Amino acid sequence: MRVSEGTASADKVREHEGIVAHPSGRRVQYAVVGARDLSKVVFYSHGFPACRLEASIAHGVARDLGITVVALDRPGFGGSDWYGERRIEDWSEDVRLVADSLGVSTFGVLGVSGGTPTAVATAALLTDRVSHLAVVSGVGPMHEPGALEGMHWVNKGLLRAGQRFGGLGRLAVGAIAVLWRTVPGAAEVWFSSVLPEADRPIVRRSEVGVVLARNVKESLRPGVRGVMTEFSLLLSDWRELPPKVTVPTTIWHGDEDTYVPISMAKILHKMIPQSRFEQVKGGGHFMIVDRLRPVLESFA
Repeated sequence: MRVSEGTASADKVREHEGIVAHPSGRRVQYAVVGARDLSKVVFYSHGFPACRLEASIAHGVARDLGITVVALDRPGFGGSDWYGERRIEDWSEDVRLVADSLGVSTFGVLGVSGGTPTAVATAALLTDRVSHLAVVSGVGPMHEPGALEGMHWVNKGLLRAGQRFGGLGRLAVGAIAVLWRTVPGAAEVWFSSVLPEADRPIVRRSEVGVVLARNVKESLRPGVRGVMTEFSLLLSDWRELPPKVTVPTTIWHGDEDTYVPISMAKILHKMIPQSRFEQVKGGGHFMIVDRLRPVLESFA
C-alpha cells in the first residue's frame, strides 16, 4: 500500500490517501478524512462523475463526530484503474480490500447521488461487515415505472437516449465529459443551468466551489472511459440488489431535487426492507452540504 498526503480543501485540511492493489493487478485509490483513529468508519461512494475528493467537504463534521470517512475512487475515476468488464457489485470487493488493508472489520456505507447503486450493492453483499447504509440524493433503479418523474429535461433526455439507443447515450455522455475535461468552467456552467434553484446558493459558496472544481477535474484526469462505463451501469437493471439489504438503512432526499428526483428515493424506500425515509423540505440535490451532521449521526 502506498500512502501519500494531499490538501483536502481550500482551508488546508490534510487528507490521508492510499492505493491498494486488487488481486487482478488494478489499482484502487482512496482518501481518508475526519477522525484518524478508525474506531467508527463510513465508506463513501461518490457521485457521478466525481471521485474520492468529494468527501473532503465532510472532514470537519466527521472529525467532530469521531467518524472516519473513507472515500474510494470507483474504477475509471481519479486514481482507480478502469476495466471493461466491471459490474455494480464489484465495488463491494474494493471496499472489502481497502477495509482489510486498514484493519477495519465493520463499517457503515454512504452512497450519494450516482454512487447509490454501488453503496446498495455493498450493503447487500457484505452483510457480515456493513452496520448501516445511508443514501443521500440517490438514484434508483431506472427500470422501475415513474423513476424519472420530476427530473430536469436535460438529464431525462440523456437517460432516455441511453435506454432507447444504448451507444448513442454513452457517446453523448462521453462528449459532455470531454467538454468538462478540456474546457475550464464547463462543469460550472452545466451545474448552474441544470441544478434546481435550491442548490445554487450552496454551489456559489467558495469552499463548496473549490471542492467541486477539483473533484470534477480529478475524476476525469484518466479520461472518460469510466464515465461511459458507469453511465451504462446506472441504466442497467439492478433491481435485485435493494431487497437484499437487511442492515438499517436511512434514505435522505430533498423534495426540490430535479437533478435526481425524489421519485427515485421513494422507489428505493419501497424496495429496501425496513428502510427509513427522510424527506428534506426545500432540499435540492446538494442538500447534503448543509445536512452532513444528521446524515453522519445516523451512523452513530
